[in-house]
Amino acid sequence: MESLGYRLALALVVLAALGRFAGIVLLKFRQARYAREALAYPRSWRDRCTAPEPYLLALTTLVLALQHRVPDVLTAAALTRAAAAAGLALLAIVLMLWAFRVFPSVSTGHYVLPEQRVIRDGPYRLVRHPLYLAAFLIWLALAIVCASPVALGLTLLYVIPGYVIYMRAEEEMLLAQLGDAYRSYQHDVGMLFPRSSETR
Repeated sequence: MESLGYRLALALVVLAALGRFAGIVLLKFRQARYAREALAYPRSWRDRCTAPEPYLLALTTLVLALQHRVPDVLTAAALTRAAAAAGLALLAIVLMLWAFRVFPSVSTGHYVLPEQRVIRDGPYRLVRHPLYLAAFLIWLALAIVCASPVALGLTLLYVIPGYVIYMRAEEEMLLAQLGDAYRSYQHDVGMLFPRSSETR
């Protein structure tokens, strides 16, 4: 029974990672259309620094999933890691699906479409970047469930710093295009962590 729970946790993490990769690949088709319609579509290195990340995620996930062996004896530490990773992956899946539900025109890349407004619904009322937060959670879940220093190193040295740069570039564009509406949103809602009403 413990072995089944461990395998299910591993499968959930792999599914979340590969599902995110597949979703991003599909959204690339929408991005091509948005590039033609957008009022703003910046293309500096900061707007492209995370472009390799989904492919790196898929490759890392496949390599780790193929190499990972379920231990013959599952220790309490291994089961705790699996449960924590499954929780992070499940939270990431919820964030991604919730974000797509309230912001159906979301895509990859930076852009501002005509008539675009600040989204304050769903997960966007909790954090300004739920999809990037989901990416961090998936990478951490993968590192934890596979006890992989490589996945953890990639998360800490590339994924998180890369997306922080990317988010700042995105927010500069949104401020330039949406002005005070986005400035007010920045004041009210945390970038990656919810704010209590006292800190607003």
